[in-house]
Amino acid sequence: MQPSRPAELIRFLLECQALKFGDFTLKSGAKSPFFIDLGHIRTGRQLDILGDFMAEAIKDRFPETTIIFGPAYKGIALAVAAATSYWRLSGRDLGVVFDRKEAKVHGEGGSYIGTQPTASDRVLLIDDVLTSGLTKREGIESLRRTFGVASADILVIVDRRSKAGTADDNLQFSSLLDIRTLSEYLAETGDARAELIQKWWETA
Repeated sequence: MQPSRPAELIRFLLECQALKFGDFTLKSGAKSPFFIDLGHIRTGRQLDILGDFMAEAIKDRFPETTIIFGPAYKGIALAVAAATSYWRLSGRDLGVVFDRKEAKVHGEGGSYIGTQPTASDRVLLIDDVLTSGLTKREGIESLRRTFGVASADILVIVDRRSKAGTADDNLQFSSLLDIRTLSEYLAETGDARAELIQKWWETA
């Protein structure tokens, strides 16, 4: 993406209240001075804008993608928005597949809905945030077991890991935004919260 795009994304996330600052307790029990909830991106206009951010990243970073995989639940809307924007911006029609939390035993059945990948497809998993990377690994492994997928990439909106979280992680992925970039943006705009975010990144 172009250098200006992370700043645009941050402003967009703030506008949608998908990025909030305050005193939050995460699922792990840890404290955080910020919280990311892409569930707040919930209108057609907002999804269209976010779709364009993702489509640009796909074009620049993952041009060989043939199918977008959106893990349930938030990843489903992201995958649809990304594929729709990519079609509009590039004219390439990518497949979309998403999973269920629990396999369906009636009707069409199974755990996956949409374009069924093959071993020759290049699948891109799209999700909201990356913290430990465990669910992303599990998602890719499930695709490999179920469909024999040989090539899979990962794109997340926000890499919300701290410095300690990145130290020994060899997961290969790409993100539209990370916490250091968020801290730098706040500092450049004179926002005092930059120090809080930087301290969290260094010590959490």
